Amino acid sequence: MMFETTALKHRKTFFVFTHQSLFLVPEDEYKRICQSEDRYVCVERKNLPDAASRVMERVICIVCHEEEKMEDLVSPLCRQIHLAICRKCIEYLKKRTNKREVVCPYCKEKKSDKTYQEEIICVLFSLMPHKTLHIIELRPDTEVEMVTRLTRETKVVLDNIAVAASLFFGLMFKTVVAIRNSVSLVGDDDSLDWCIGDLGWRTSGRTQVFIGGGYTDEEMEQIRGNIKTIPKKSIQINAKEIHAVGDGVYILLKVWAGAGEYSPDLFLKTSKKEHIEEFLKEENSSLWVGRVKRLDLGGYAVEIFPKLGLSEENEVKKLSLGSDSPAEISEILKMENNSIWVGKVKRLELKDYTVQILPKLRIHGENMMKELVLNSNYPSCITKVLGAENNSIWVGKVKRLELKYYAVEILPKLRMHGENVLEELVLDTYYSKQITEILKTDNSSIWVGRVEMLGLFGYAVEILPKLRIHGENVMEELRLDVFFLGHITEILKTKDKSVWVGKVKKVRLEGLAKEIENKLDFTLIAPVDQE
Repeated sequence: MMFETTALKHRKTFFVFTHQSLFLVPEDEYKRICQSEDRYVCVERKNLPDAASRVMERVICIVCHEEEKMEDLVSPLCRQIHLAICRKCIEYLKKRTNKREVVCPYCKEKKSDKTYQEEIICVLFSLMPHKTLHIIELRPDTEVEMVTRLTRETKVVLDNIAVAASLFFGLMFKTVVAIRNSVSLVGDDDSLDWCIGDLGWRTSGRTQVFIGGGYTDEEMEQIRGNIKTIPKKSIQINAKEIHAVGDGVYILLKVWAGAGEYSPDLFLKTSKKEHIEEFLKEENSSLWVGRVKRLDLGGYAVEIFPKLGLSEENEVKKLSLGSDSPAEISEILKMENNSIWVGKVKRLELKDYTVQILPKLRIHGENMMKELVLNSNYPSCITKVLGAENNSIWVGKVKRLELKYYAVEILPKLRMHGENVLEELVLDTYYSKQITEILKTDNSSIWVGRVEMLGLFGYAVEILPKLRIHGENVMEELRLDVFFLGHITEILKTKDKSVWVGKVKKVRLEGLAKEIENKLDFTLIAPVDQE
């Protein structure tokens, strides 16, 4: 179900979405029906619609059996409004230890209390005097004088206007949307009490657009029909970020195909292949995202990465890819190495199974990466990368390199630019099994070149003898964090001064790391300002 009951205010009109219907409700009528924090629908006895009042000529609380006065708040129990609960008893029910729901004894269907409350709102608006429209054009000055219902057959015209994204997608699921000329989607801003504006209108509050998931088959059928009629490049998205999950990923990509030149940051995540399967048939770089600055893909959404078209001159500030299963990247793993264009990227983060994608990426030859983070929690996340030759995976110039857990094992596979200077190299492991392969290598066999700050944490301290640092390197800081003697078992067996580090301005030996201080061969030099 896409919606719990959602109300969006525009001027003096509320767009009220339930899982069954969409109502445009005047503010005065809307205030007659309220929903408490615990989502119980409450209405003053005197404000029950006439049809409901005839059913409940005497409104008696099913719990305390007292008859309610005209000004008392009551909460109907079902959509037929057979019985109700008074507000005092609702508070009592919230505090009791027995959490069994109170349901209407006359209704045969077994539904949750939450579902009933959703239906009751729809019924109360339906019982009010209302009209049903077959067509409506929404404008910035749109208001209604009476409750108005829009059905799945109602045609809603949007012509050269800006619309809050939540309203736009709500309309796409509940009505037939006709876009003329252009439509601009903006983030929601509850402080304005506006969700429709002129085409150039931007909200000053939220700069994010959210597209959720969990839609019914009927809702998906409705939006598919609407998407087919959207003119190309008729939708602009005036938001800094777009977040889509589940079905929302499919919806965004379909809408995006007809979008304009704007390039918001994208955050896409889905656990189902069906949400992206249609796009896997597209050519690589065919889904244009232009000059996107932040791209975060999770789950099966990672599979569409090769399909996204990035501008040749674009520089991505942060690219994050993460997957929990090899199935989520199965198509990418079939691709050739260096076949997926990334271009220039400032920060690259690969989590779990997406670490195996690294050889597939083609980074701009002149790129200077501020940060590369590889994080793998399972040994199977790096299996394919371990089969690569040492120094075969090009990452170019990198200022900060962080490898966590099993990803530490692929350090020998990385090849950096010959003139690269690592401002910071961080290796972090929890268990000895996370560095099994790297411990088999010869001492001083893993070239890291010039390093300004070297931080080794946990079992990663055992890797220090394997590293080969540039002979003329002057390290700003060496930090070793050891919490258990097991972290340094092998180094403790070595001779004193056998682990070469070179010139260092500052040495931080945390925890039990001081136990190996005599094993290190370094020259402590004073910083320039202290000489």
